[in-house]
Amino acid sequence: MVIVVAIVALLAGILVPVAFNQVDDAEKARAMADVRQLSSAFMLFRQDTGKWPTKSKLYYTDGNKAKNENLFEAGGTSHLRGPLRENTPATPSWKGPYMTAFSPDPWGNRYVVEAQGFVDDQPPMGWVISAGPNGTFETGRNDTSLQGDDIGILMMN
Repeated sequence: MVIVVAIVALLAGILVPVAFNQVDDAEKARAMADVRQLSSAFMLFRQDTGKWPTKSKLYYTDGNKAKNENLFEAGGTSHLRGPLRENTPATPSWKGPYMTAFSPDPWGNRYVVEAQGFVDDQPPMGWVISAGPNGTFETGRNDTSLQGDDIGILMMN
């Protein structure tokens, strides 16, 4: 009986970390897929209207505010449902909705579209980004590559 318990404990010690790594990888893959979907929605908006959404310099989805989100806040914030689902403010040639759901990332935080470059028409145009598993943004507006465990895409003009 002791041998059976020892074997079960040994197998559990091996399999549990493997299972947790697979869950972590799946969450990161979902976050990257969500970031791509948000980026595509912004690109379609621009393709249809000839311009980027420019009401705010920071757009966000549903979810909790991640730590260090203030790295991006400079000039107003708006929920993504405005330009991508509701056409607010009204934009000529809008053919949306470009998205219908604005779920938080796998860790419960909101995705952020840092749009200062859209408003100012200055590169880099902006990040579509999740704070990643640690819930803290480590990538800044002027970074040209992701920092820490952030998950995102840098959109260029």
